[in-house]
Amino acid sequence: MVKSATLLFSVLIAFVMAGCSFGRKVFVEHDYSYETNFKDYSTYTFLECERDTNNLCTEIYESIRRQMQARGYKLTAEKPTLLVNYGIFYDNLRYQGYMQPVIKNWVDTENDGFRYEPIKYALDKGTLIVSLIDADSDQVVWRGYASGIFNGQDNPNNYYRNVVRRIFDQYPLFAKGYDPRRYTEEMGR
Repeated sequence: MVKSATLLFSVLIAFVMAGCSFGRKVFVEHDYSYETNFKDYSTYTFLECERDTNNLCTEIYESIRRQMQARGYKLTAEKPTLLVNYGIFYDNLRYQGYMQPVIKNWVDTENDGFRYEPIKYALDKGTLIVSLIDADSDQVVWRGYASGIFNGQDNPNNYYRNVVRRIFDQYPLFAKGYDPRRYTEEMGR
């Protein structure tokens, strides 16, 4: 009995440790433009993902759609204010990002004193980059990325949905005119 309890405890510890190491393997970060009024965006459409054979683009598309919907953005083909582009990079990637304040803090203050501080990253194999592009200017206004997404080949259900959620945790902004408190109250009625 003691042996089986010890074995069960050891297996449980191994699962916990694997879960902790899995969480550390995926690096998530974002960059954004200081020249953007993020409060003006309310609609979006997707640009095409390079199609792959394992439905990964479809799963990521649906996950991004859910995240945009949760923030009050409406999917439309008619004059969207944002274009959503995403790409999956299978090899290691050198990437120049920027050290910036948390986007919510910057949007609230719009402090002109902030400057871009370049930072170079060596991103691991399997990088997902999600870009939000201003539809009028074709300029990238926000980019979120996660690297190391292929580190665990035995990915559990909803793995990529969770990766996309972690990327969008870096974008805590809502669509113009959308009040999540009002939406929650209306859902409760």
